[in-house]
Amino acid sequence: MNDLEAKCLNNNSNIWDYSDSEAAPASSWATLPNKSLICRPLPLDIGSCTCFILKEPTPQGLSGGTFFSLYTNEGEGRQNRKLAVAHHKRRNGRSHFILAQNLKGLLSHSDNTFLGTVTANLIGSKYHIWDQGFRHNSPAKQPNPPLAVVRYIPTITTCAGSHRSMRAYIPKHQSMSFKNTNQVQHLKGLPMNWEGKLNKVHQLFSKVPLYNKISKQYELDFRDKGKAGLRIQRSVKNFQLTLEENGKQTILQLGRVGKSKFVMEYRYPLTGYQAFCICLASIDAKLCCTV
Repeated sequence: MNDLEAKCLNNNSNIWDYSDSEAAPASSWATLPNKSLICRPLPLDIGSCTCFILKEPTPQGLSGGTFFSLYTNEGEGRQNRKLAVAHHKRRNGRSHFILAQNLKGLLSHSDNTFLGTVTANLIGSKYHIWDQGFRHNSPAKQPNPPLAVVRYIPTITTCAGSHRSMRAYIPKHQSMSFKNTNQVQHLKGLPMNWEGKLNKVHQLFSKVPLYNKISKQYELDFRDKGKAGLRIQRSVKNFQLTLEENGKQTILQLGRVGKSKFVMEYRYPLTGYQAFCICLASIDAKLCCTV
């Protein structure tokens, strides 16, 4: 890890702390095109990117399932951008997400706005995040390895409740980029047999929530005094991931802010696509997690 990376990852500022103001300044990622935000690791000099995930009515052309949209949070008085959409259905009891930049990409995998897919096992304890090369009918002969893997440790409900424990795995040497460069580099997936080569992957660990004796529930440290009135509601789907076990720097976090709305915040080394997919895995219903 170089000095700039270490400096960025060791910054302990809490993204949920905002200063109150009537007009929001332009976001640090405002000059980045949508494709860069989705397909490239967020530049180190950007810091973090805030987005909203909304569950929306399924548009015409898609048969059933659940429809999600990913929007940037540009701030008060500014137009949010739609970065990506996802369509969720179950195939033989297993969750399957298709992701694209727009509806056209969901309807045709040959369209250049198609991004990839997310597949899960039957109980929802393991998710694979794939690029455009994934073929559902031949999972044993995929042209490219997955871009990320998410695992959940099964939980058991007790009188005191419980919480989810998750880990995510992404390639360790994803291309580093800066917002003032136009270079586009394609991501490589996880190395072959990566489970035996953990020194070549980034492991993201979920923070352990604290047990609140008053509410009698496990809670993560989401500061609810935020700009634009962001108030994080308690939800088993909320999480915070760090690059180190018991680490302080949050790389990705998800918090429920409404019945069908979540706020997502991510930073280097994740791409927007990886972050969105990991969050969709958490939002998805699971048999392996009883709460």
